[in-house]
Amino acid sequence: MLKGFDTFREIGSFEVRQLTQEEPSCFNGIVRVEKYRVKIEKVEEHVCVIRARLQKLWDECKNHHHQATLIRAGLKYGIDLRNPTNSGIGGVPENPK
Repeated sequence: MLKGFDTFREIGSFEVRQLTQEEPSCFNGIVRVEKYRVKIEKVEEHVCVIRARLQKLWDECKNHHHQATLIRAGLKYGIDLRNPTNSGIGGVPENPK
């Protein structure tokens, strides 16, 4: 059985520890004896795709507590979300890489 999925969660050491089990086990009626291989890779996307996502989050944001965080994230990717005529987004390319 092959399962794969994409996520917007950053996979840090906590998430890796949650998935890591080096020895077979039997606990709470669950027997774990089959081994799985998990591969974690960052999906590289064109900056315009990320900017468009940030702009959408900004436009739909109703919680003022998120504003500073979104502004900092926008600046990281070259856009100022406070500017209503934000020309830094640009178009999404046909074949984003």
